[in-house]
Amino acid sequence: MNTRASKLLEALPFVLTTALWNVPFLLGDVIVERSLVPELVFAEVAILGGFLLAAILRNRLGRLYLITFFISVLLTAIMAVEGLWRVAPFYLVSAVISFRFFTLKKRSSDVATGTVAFAIFMLLLVLSTSLRFTLFSGAASSQGYAFSIYDNSSPLGVPFTYAYGLVIALRSASLTLSPLTAIFFPLIAYLTADNTVLIVTGYRSESTYSVSSAVVVALACQCENTIGILSGTVSSLAISILPYFIFLSAGLLLLTNLYLHNPVRMKLPRFRSWLVVVLFIAILAAEFVIVSTGMVYSLAIFGFVSFLSIISGFLLGFAIPTKKSLPSYSIAGAFAIQSLMFWPFLIKEALSSPWVFEAYNLAGLAAGLILSLSFKNRRIVTKVGLIELIFSMETMITAVFLYLTIYSVPIFSGFTEIEVIDFSVFILAVSLPIMWFSNIYLLSVRAFGT
Repeated sequence: MNTRASKLLEALPFVLTTALWNVPFLLGDVIVERSLVPELVFAEVAILGGFLLAAILRNRLGRLYLITFFISVLLTAIMAVEGLWRVAPFYLVSAVISFRFFTLKKRSSDVATGTVAFAIFMLLLVLSTSLRFTLFSGAASSQGYAFSIYDNSSPLGVPFTYAYGLVIALRSASLTLSPLTAIFFPLIAYLTADNTVLIVTGYRSESTYSVSSAVVVALACQCENTIGILSGTVSSLAISILPYFIFLSAGLLLLTNLYLHNPVRMKLPRFRSWLVVVLFIAILAAEFVIVSTGMVYSLAIFGFVSFLSIISGFLLGFAIPTKKSLPSYSIAGAFAIQSLMFWPFLIKEALSSPWVFEAYNLAGLAAGLILSLSFKNRRIVTKVGLIELIFSMETMITAVFLYLTIYSVPIFSGFTEIEVIDFSVFILAVSLPIMWFSNIYLLSVRAFGT
């Protein structure tokens, strides 16, 4: 049998498995609006066909069958709980087929990658509020409905990520999917899982550098998981700029995946003394313009000024003629200052009092200076690791702010929800690319040395 025919036969079980997922629609246990049928069929064929084609080309059918096995088992349980006993056996058959062909096609890393990918995918659905566990009053005791997202909201009230979305509602749960989330959520989940497994398995070491290797692996995995999971948080906000973080997340994860499969040596640019002076003067000039024009009263711009004050202190440390570094535990002091600068009460006070504002800037300057002096006379990999840790901390804090904002938790009393989102978006825009580049450099050092 030729290779092309063999590939086709290996794909047929996936087609059968996913076809069985449609049984509730065909039997009428989940009622679909007639106008949505062509859209639903086209989206399913295009999206699932795309994933199947990618799995065949990348020789990842084992992982695909494991993921469809988990999904089929979950759907079997949901149908049983919802009282749809007539269709539950079809999902059970789907699970059996998937597991059988997974055992035939599996490779050593498929179990870990497939399991982690499924777990992250479910987490993305929950974080984004795509999957909700709430009583749906319109559903009968053993019946579900599939309808357009626009049936319950106006087109202007639908987030960009859920455009042309479909809602499947049962008695106690509902799932909202759109072409964008149906493509990007599985893609982000898979890339996050694949990157994490590649980092853990490919960058372990039994050498004398095993401790530093473990740190590199931990930081790299944290970066990948932070970027991946963040996309689930931002997708649920109906703000025009935030959905594009899904594209950013997918892009960064894809670049990491390409690097892990084709690693190259990375080198950091050297900062000359004159460049440090120029940057320091430029930052001071930018701060003066922002404060003198009153733009600082915007929460997002205030966050930008706070970030500039930390960078100013960091650059100032280069000008201090000493090669002796501060003890590593002094970094905890910089972290403490940095955390306080996120405290909403202090932000409010800094915008109300010139004296508090000056103290705020000096605190940022001190935090940056401590970090800079802590970096002196240390290995490059240690410096880059600390930078990644700092920016990943900011990213996680921002993700928490965004997620709490969805539920209108008043953590920033005195500021509007839009102001908090703008503030968080700025921190994300700065932190994510720096954290990602630090991650790639750490992986390069682990693979090739400094």
